[in-house]
Amino acid sequence: MRLSPRTIIPSMFHRRLWLLFLGAGGAGAVLAGQSYRLTVAQGERHLAAAEARLVSERWTPTQRGMILDRKGRVLARDEASYDIRVRYRVITEEWAYSEAARRARREHRDAWPTLDRAQRDALVQRLLPEHQATLRAMWADLAQALGLSAEELEQRKSAVRRDVARMAMTVWDRWLEARREEVNREQEVTLEDVQRPLREHQESHPIAQGVAEEVGHRVRRLVEKYPGLEIAPSGRRAYPFETMEVEVDRASFPSPLRAPPPGAPVQAVKVEGVATHIIGWERGLAAEDIARRPRVDPKTGVVDRGHYQPRDRVGARGIEGSHEDTLRGQRGRVTTHRDTGEEQVVEHVPGGDVRLTVDVALQARVQALMDPSVGLAAVQPWHHPAVTPAGQPTPLADGTPLFGAAVVLEIDSGEILAMASTPSFTRDRLQEDAEEIYSNPVEAAWVNKALSKPYPPGSIIKPLVLVSAVSSGAHALGSAVECTGHFLPNRPDRFRCWVFKQFGTTHTGLLGRSLLAPEALAVSCNIYFYTLASRLGVEKVVEWYKAFGIGSGFGLGLDDEYRGVVGEPPPGERLSQSHAILMGIGQGPVAYTPLHAADIYATLARGGLRLMPRVVKSAPPRASDLHLDTGALDAALEGLRQSVQEDFGTGHTLRFPDGTREPIFTDRPGLSVYGKTGTAEAPDILDRDPSDPDAVRVLREGDHSWFVVMVGKKGGPPRFVISVVMEYAGSGGRVSGPIANQIIGALVAEGYL
Repeated sequence: MRLSPRTIIPSMFHRRLWLLFLGAGGAGAVLAGQSYRLTVAQGERHLAAAEARLVSERWTPTQRGMILDRKGRVLARDEASYDIRVRYRVITEEWAYSEAARRARREHRDAWPTLDRAQRDALVQRLLPEHQATLRAMWADLAQALGLSAEELEQRKSAVRRDVARMAMTVWDRWLEARREEVNREQEVTLEDVQRPLREHQESHPIAQGVAEEVGHRVRRLVEKYPGLEIAPSGRRAYPFETMEVEVDRASFPSPLRAPPPGAPVQAVKVEGVATHIIGWERGLAAEDIARRPRVDPKTGVVDRGHYQPRDRVGARGIEGSHEDTLRGQRGRVTTHRDTGEEQVVEHVPGGDVRLTVDVALQARVQALMDPSVGLAAVQPWHHPAVTPAGQPTPLADGTPLFGAAVVLEIDSGEILAMASTPSFTRDRLQEDAEEIYSNPVEAAWVNKALSKPYPPGSIIKPLVLVSAVSSGAHALGSAVECTGHFLPNRPDRFRCWVFKQFGTTHTGLLGRSLLAPEALAVSCNIYFYTLASRLGVEKVVEWYKAFGIGSGFGLGLDDEYRGVVGEPPPGERLSQSHAILMGIGQGPVAYTPLHAADIYATLARGGLRLMPRVVKSAPPRASDLHLDTGALDAALEGLRQSVQEDFGTGHTLRFPDGTREPIFTDRPGLSVYGKTGTAEAPDILDRDPSDPDAVRVLREGDHSWFVVMVGKKGGPPRFVISVVMEYAGSGGRVSGPIANQIIGALVAEGYL
């Protein structure tokens, strides 16, 4: 059958019509789907976005929490303060010319278009002195308001100009290189082609930061009077006890340093940087801070009201750093609806306070006693041995400052009452002269030596060796040991007793008998403790050292805790019995901190209960029982008593060059003192020789001076431990002993004993 053209045409028409209907329907369906998606599926999100354009948000500052000492004294707090800022155009005095030019154009509006450049400049120059005078008056008034000299203020202006110029050159050089790459170096491009004003050229810069409220009030009056001067609340961290005056009573000092006759004034010592290593300080904001606490959590979308913003300060070290999140607090927020004018206010939440176990008054006393100006921490004639053994370093010259650390620990609680590291420094000095602090390896002021620096323990470790050997069954308490002068029968040059090394004699010869535990501790016989360590063996020595905490940290929340090391010989050596023998007297592969020393003696005083030291009051107690032999503990305590209270004890007597003698420890009625000296071989402090870059020079060499004492009421258990180390100072008894004695006096003065 054949179709006619009339039949074909309608058929094609209808098909096209249906295609049009289908296309229109598809488009309608797409539009309907999109409408549904926008209004229903995503309606809430788009509505929120639209409403957000009608809402403004302003964050209000919070207040950082305080740091308090154990008695509630404020060690760190926020104070109302202000930053004084000046526009860069005013600092460079470009403002004066711009204002003169603006006024000239205004006053000669009609004639200005017809004037040439020279005529215009003449009009500007005629008005310029008046505006320059305004700036001179502003700077003079500002200097007076800030309490600065004109020279100091000019130095700050110069520093701003220098910093901005340095930044501009860095940016322009980068732009110049990029521009040259862009034109493929076919066209010459100079610095002038890319020099455009930066944001730093337009904005204000700080001339004074953190000024007190009364200063801010004076400057605020100037803001209304002068151009380009701004004042903004900033908040300042204040440390009220950072510098303290401490009266030092020298009546019980060693006789060459003793006070003048009765009635003479007590020496006042200005102590700077009190507890700086413990409290810490703040620093400027860094990228990692913003990354750690962004305004909005990228995973959850939750807003963090403790987020960081430009110009925020961040805790850097000590408690300020480790407790940053506790101290920081949360910002307030003011949300304004622009369509209605309604405001929603969320108040800020102040940061939490942190209370320490430290007594700042005791801390200041300890730091004062360790100030070289007082004399105890400076080389004295009686510090030197009567004869310097061959091969030993030449003693330091009299008057040389000595540096070190001291810890005062309450035995029953494990709380740290004081933890001094010398020399210390103020935060202003850190800001102004950080290079000097961080570049002196002898002083090493940046290190918290009580907690962060390793020292070989020397003979103060001997009570630990005694109770470990007896408690493990390696040594019977009633078994006497003969002091032969050297531990190896045929090697008088190795493993020697200190009396044999210095005087060629033995303790057995001096006492007329072999030694039992208490007298071995009292006279610090090396041979006795070589013997005990040899019987324990190297693995057991390491095991017991670790049981007492050497090799593990304290978790105080302070910086760079040194965990201690034991049983790790130098590269190329294997741990052996020789190392065990050395560790028996605190030498060889073992090192720890003054806090470890105090912790170990406190454990002995508690009968073997180890209570982890704490510096933050809220830190939970952590305890473990070492199950020590009670007889060994009693013998150790008796040996420590004899060491400081009997004439033959190494910690009992000071001997002066004129032949006179006197006790190291003052007789304080009602108190009992127990203690142990230590003189530990120490690695040299080396530095590059400036005259020969390939050579090194020895800055300090010799032995560290240790003394650890326990003190309490007569008839009762010890209540406090004091550990002292003085670097490269030599004899523990002669140097650290008098310092430990005066710290006992500080405990008495502060009402602890």
